[in-house]
Amino acid sequence: MIFKSLKLENIRSYEKLTIEFPKGSVLLAGDIGSGKTSVLLGLQFALFGLQPGQKGASILRQGENRAYACLELEVDGEVIILERTIKKSNSGSITQDSNIITIGTTKEELSTSEMKSKVINFLNYPKEFAKKSNLLYKFTVYTPQEEMKSIVQERPEIRLDTLRHIFGIDRYKRIKENTQILFQKIKEQVKIKEILASELNLVKEKFGIENEKKIILTRETNNLNLEYQNLILSKQNAEEKLSSLQKLLEEKRDQESELEKSHVLLQGKKDLESRMKREITLMQKQIHEEFNFSQERLDSVSKLLEKHKETLEEKNSEFLNITSQISALDSKKERPFELKDKIMSLENCPTCLQKVGEDHKCRIEKQTKYDIEEINRELDQKIQQKQILTNEIEKEKQLVRDYETDKTNLQQQKIKSEHQKMIQTKIKSDAYILDRTSNEVKELEIQIQQLSLKIQTFSKFQEEFDQAKEEFQKINEIFRVKEITIATKTKELEFLKIKLQELSDEIQKKKKIQGQVNRLRSLQDWIQEKFLTMINLTEKNVMAKLRNEFSKIFSEWFSVLVSDSLSVRLDEDFTPIVTNQDYEIDYDFLSGGERTATALAYRLSLNQVLNSILSQIKTKDILILDEPTDGFATEQIDKMRDIFEQLKAEQIILVSHEEKIEGFVDHVIKIRKDGISQIE
Repeated sequence: MIFKSLKLENIRSYEKLTIEFPKGSVLLAGDIGSGKTSVLLGLQFALFGLQPGQKGASILRQGENRAYACLELEVDGEVIILERTIKKSNSGSITQDSNIITIGTTKEELSTSEMKSKVINFLNYPKEFAKKSNLLYKFTVYTPQEEMKSIVQERPEIRLDTLRHIFGIDRYKRIKENTQILFQKIKEQVKIKEILASELNLVKEKFGIENEKKIILTRETNNLNLEYQNLILSKQNAEEKLSSLQKLLEEKRDQESELEKSHVLLQGKKDLESRMKREITLMQKQIHEEFNFSQERLDSVSKLLEKHKETLEEKNSEFLNITSQISALDSKKERPFELKDKIMSLENCPTCLQKVGEDHKCRIEKQTKYDIEEINRELDQKIQQKQILTNEIEKEKQLVRDYETDKTNLQQQKIKSEHQKMIQTKIKSDAYILDRTSNEVKELEIQIQQLSLKIQTFSKFQEEFDQAKEEFQKINEIFRVKEITIATKTKELEFLKIKLQELSDEIQKKKKIQGQVNRLRSLQDWIQEKFLTMINLTEKNVMAKLRNEFSKIFSEWFSVLVSDSLSVRLDEDFTPIVTNQDYEIDYDFLSGGERTATALAYRLSLNQVLNSILSQIKTKDILILDEPTDGFATEQIDKMRDIFEQLKAEQIILVSHEEKIEGFVDHVIKIRKDGISQIE
C-alpha cells in the first residue's frame, strides 16, 4: 500500500489542504508548530476515524462546526478513497458524521464500525485487530517519537503486555486466564456432581425394597385377575338366564298389552256398530218424501231467462240512444233562437259594414221558425219512441224476474233430489260397513278369549325371574367390588412401576454423573499437569524467539545511530539494556540524542519484526517517522542517510525541522504557518 493524496478541511491548523504523496522518501519540512504532525494525524483520522478516548476537539479546527478528510491510497494496484467527516452538535459534542469508501467505481456510505472493518479487511490486518484500536498501524507505520520513548521507559509488565498485544501472542495469556477460569469451574462442577452422585448406594437400596413390593403386588394382582375371570363367567351365565326369563316376561307383557288393545278395539267396534245402526235408521226417515225434478225444464227456463236478459239489454241500449238523440235535438233547437235574436239586433253587417234591412231580418225570422218546427216534429217522434221503449223495458224486466224465480225453485228441487240420492247411496255403504264391523266384533271376542288363556301360562315365570335377578345382583355386587380392588391394585402397581423407573433413571443418572466426575477429574489433572505446562512452554519459546530476533535487530539499528563504545540488548521484559564496556548505563543517564537513538532503534526494530511476523499485511511497505532526530548531534543526523538507505519501505514519510535531512530524501514538501497552515 502507498498513500497517493490527502485532502483536509478544518483539521487542526488547516482550513483547506491538498497534498500529493509520491513514492520514495518524502519529507514534511517546516518550523516547529507549522502543522507537519497535523498532516500525519489527518492521515490517521482518514484511515481509522476517531480512536477510543480521542476527543473530536483534538481534530476539529477551533471555531468550526465540521471537519473533512479524504485520503486516496493504492492497494495492490487498486485505488481506494476514504472520506470521513466530524461535526459539532448544538450541545457542543463532537461526533463522527459520515464515512464513505470508494473502491474502483463503487461508492458506499457505511457506519463507523462497518468502515473500520472494511479498512482492516483491505489492509489485510488480522481480524482480531479490529477490536484493538489502531495498534498494529501505530507500531508498524506511525508512532509519534515521544510515545516510543514512553514505551521504552514504561514499567516492564505494562510494556510486556503491550508487546504481547501487538505481536498477537497475548492469546497465550488469555488462554491461561481462561484456563484458570475453566479449571475453577471444573473444580466447582466436580464438587456439585460428587454431592449429586453421593447417594447412589442409598437409591440402589431403595430400588431393591420397591422392587420386592412390586413382585408381591404383581402376584396379588394376578390372583385377583384369575378370580375376576371366574366371576366374569358366573356373571355371564346369570346374565344369560336372567335375559332368557326377561324375554319370557316381556312376551307376557306384550300379550297383556295386546289383550288390553283388543279390549279397547272391541269396545270401539261395538260403539261403531251401535252408532251406525242409529245413523241408518235416521237416514231412512229422511228419504220418505219424493221430489219430481226435471232437468229439461230447468234448462229451458235458464235459456228463456238468458234470452230475455239479452232483449232487456238491447232495449236499454236503444233507450239510451233515443235519450241521447232527444238531448241533441233540444240543444239544436236553441241555436236558431240565438241566431234570430242576434240578426234582429244588428244595425250593420259586421262583414261588409252595410246596413241590415228589415226584409232580410224577416227572411231570417221565417227561416228560423221553419227550422224550429222541423226540430219539434222530430223531437215529438223521438219522445213517443222513448215512451214505447219504456213500456217494453218494464215488461222484459217482469219476465226476467219471473224466470229467475222459476229457476231458483227448480235449482232447490235439484239439490233436494241429489241429497236424497246421496243418502240412499250412503245407507247402502253404511249397511255394508255395519255388517263387516259385526263380524270383526265376533273375531275380537274370540281373540280376547285366546289371549287370556295364553297369559295364564306365563304367570309361573315371574317367581323364577325374581330369584334369578336377586342372584345376578349378588354376583354383580361381588364383581363390582372385585373390579374396584383390581383397579386399585393395578393403579398401585402402575405407580410402583413409575417409581421404580424413576429410581432406575436416578441410578443411571447418578452413574452417569459419577462417570462425569471421573472424566472431569481426568480433565482437571490434564489441564493442570499438561495443558498449562504446554502453554507456558509455548509462550516462553515464542517470546524467547521474538526477543532474540528483536534484540538482534535492535542492536544493529542502535549501532548505526550511536558510537561503537555503546551496545544494547533486551532483557526478558523487552527492556533496553545499554552497556558501555560491560557496564550497564541507566536510561536516565543517557544523553538526549542517545535516548532518541534508543527509541528510534526500538521503533525501527519493532516495525521490522512485526512486518516479518505479519508478512501479508498491506502496510509493510510504508513507514512514517515523526521527528526521528530530536536531540541528535550533527554526526547522528548524518547517519540518517544510512538509515534511509537500509530501510526497504516503498514509501517513507518523515516529519522534521532539520534542514540537513532535506539532502537525504527523494522529495521535500515545505509547510509554513501564517495563522493557518499551508504548503509553500
